Amino acid sequence: MLKQCFDQFSTASGLKPNLNKSSVYFGGVCKVDQDIIIQQLGYVQGKLPFKYLGVPLTTKKMKVAQWQPLIDKILAKISSWTARKLSYAGRVQLIRTVLFGVQSYWSQIFLMPSKVIKLIEAYCRSFMWSGTNVITKRALISWDKVCQPKSAGGLNILNLKSWNKAAILKLQWDLATKADRLWIKWVHMYYIKGHSIATVKVPKQASWMVQKIMTVAGPNTQMQGDNGKRSKIKQLYLQQIGSLARVEWKAIMFKNLARPKAFSMWLIIQERMMTTDRLIKWNINVDPICVFCGNHPETHAQLFWECTIITGLWAGIFNWLHIQVQIKTWDQLVAWFVEKAKKKSVEGQLLRMVLAETLYSIWNERNHRVFDKVHRDTKSIIREIAYTCNIRAVGKLREVLHQRLL
Repeated sequence: MLKQCFDQFSTASGLKPNLNKSSVYFGGVCKVDQDIIIQQLGYVQGKLPFKYLGVPLTTKKMKVAQWQPLIDKILAKISSWTARKLSYAGRVQLIRTVLFGVQSYWSQIFLMPSKVIKLIEAYCRSFMWSGTNVITKRALISWDKVCQPKSAGGLNILNLKSWNKAAILKLQWDLATKADRLWIKWVHMYYIKGHSIATVKVPKQASWMVQKIMTVAGPNTQMQGDNGKRSKIKQLYLQQIGSLARVEWKAIMFKNLARPKAFSMWLIIQERMMTTDRLIKWNINVDPICVFCGNHPETHAQLFWECTIITGLWAGIFNWLHIQVQIKTWDQLVAWFVEKAKKKSVEGQLLRMVLAETLYSIWNERNHRVFDKVHRDTKSIIREIAYTCNIRAVGKLREVLHQRLL
């Protein structure tokens, strides 16, 4: 009977099975029946797990060792980048696109173990902050914060655990809506048998993955997608991460023409730069005095506003912009820019770019003075900021800047 089925398939399709490249696999079949089938077909009996389309297939829960090919593939990508001089922003982009693209195929098929997820995230976190392919503990901002949406102050890198669960919930949604796919018809025929997926008792003989798809907890499986026709993993992912508090400074951070320096501003706004007061808390022996004024200990607020030299620099910036302000603290400075620069007007674009360039220039000048023992005067720094803004500006914004060049 089996031989006749294969012969009919070959006659209809013109395809013939290659005995040297084919194996037969069994599940829930007694030894006597296995021997009969093998004798009729002439195939060699294979053993689970085996690879199909790049992923291992097994009826049981996958061991951590079986996830090693995925981890090795991600590690190989990271290793190929470590020799390059990539900025923080460049590393973030690679993680967001390439590394998470590598795991997405597996994530849409299997429910990944927590240990594997933590290991992948550890490699991504270490590459982002240290540029290495070795797991380190160095991180200026927690990975959970990094994975939050931009509106909540993160960098919108996918939370791997939440995205994986959303992908499995998508499969559950497909089962609930009886999509016209062969595997769904098979599951309904053998396990669901006309019952609701929410009430059906999952048989113990079902494979581990089928059990996980049918029992994973999440949003109502009857949820509708676009036009009531389909559900999207993105919808389910957003429901997984929930509603997060929005940060006011999001408007000045992104869609900024000074984007190569936006990552530095992201750290500065959250007061996470490695200023000397933070280094001392980590038991690192450094000179605590501000390199600009030489009078007070370097803190975040001191470095970016309170220092007399930096206050003079900001006064020069506002004078160049023909703006009069009354600002006394670092918090007031940020609040003023958030209020004025969040607008979509040309003035808003200008202020967003000026803020990013100025903060970056302060940090860059600080590092030159600490490590290279060289420094520039305030006028030179302001002139460079104005020139850089003019180079990056486009359209009407460039016309405005031409009128304000020093």
